Amino acid sequence: MVSYASYVPEDSPVIKNGVSVALINCSFSFFAGFSVFAVVGYLVGMNSPVSDNYSSIGLAFVAFPAAIETMPAPNFWALMLFLTLFTLGIDSAFAMVEGTVIVIQDSEFGKKLGKLKIATILCVVGACCSTIFCFNWGFALFDCVDHYLNVYTIMLMAILQAIAAAWYHCADDALKLEKISTITLILGYYGLLVPLAWLQFFAFPTYSYVGIIVFWLWFIVIVITSFLAGKFGTKKLTFQVWYEEIFLYGVRPICKHMTARSESKWHWFTERVFEFWWCFSIKYVFPWGMYTLLVMTV
Repeated sequence: MVSYASYVPEDSPVIKNGVSVALINCSFSFFAGFSVFAVVGYLVGMNSPVSDNYSSIGLAFVAFPAAIETMPAPNFWALMLFLTLFTLGIDSAFAMVEGTVIVIQDSEFGKKLGKLKIATILCVVGACCSTIFCFNWGFALFDCVDHYLNVYTIMLMAILQAIAAAWYHCADDALKLEKISTITLILGYYGLLVPLAWLQFFAFPTYSYVGIIVFWLWFIVIVITSFLAGKFGTKKLTFQVWYEEIFLYGVRPICKHMTARSESKWHWFTERVFEFWWCFSIKYVFPWGMYTLLVMTV
């Protein structure tokens, strides 16, 4: 998505595009859910031994073929399924190759090569490496690789992106303005977030939901402490300055670029309400939610 966004014109409405992509993606997933639940429910009703394959490659290569085998004109539906998976694979290849090509092109080495050469090398290497999945044990290996790449790695990457944009970005400016207030916010947030998730699901799995309450109550305490440290510190920060330069540091400059390109008539809404919602979500809700899900998955 970051690679695709690099092609967007600088004056494009970022918020409108972002909301459109999210709605289209969620709508497609919602529509696809009808076929998935229908097929899995059908297999459960038949007491099929493969009815527990309701996710990942087990759904595509085990559950769907098993259901199609019992349908009228199974060869036709098998052909449709194959074409669907084939086009899905081609689309995924476009996304993966294009994203990688852009990163390589931005490097000193990649600038010497053309886009066609880089794409060709990537496709050849990828095809050679993927042949290991064609052996009789390839299905199990593919399932493992898919699980660890598309669950743990993607979650971890999302967390690190949020940390880079919301906590590392502009951290120097916030520390120069009010060091104690900024450090209180950082250490208070991550000081509890990192160990709490492990305690939730390993030490007290029966009462893991209590961790949600504990974290956000602690977060309120940390926010108040950070504000008081800024208010009674050497700089005597007002609430607005603390809110904009400490509480939302990192994400607010990014949000300002987004709202500046918003062509909405409700500009006051995007300036205030959207700013708080988006900045608070990216900086405080998203790292907590994704990290908790990651530990829960482990």
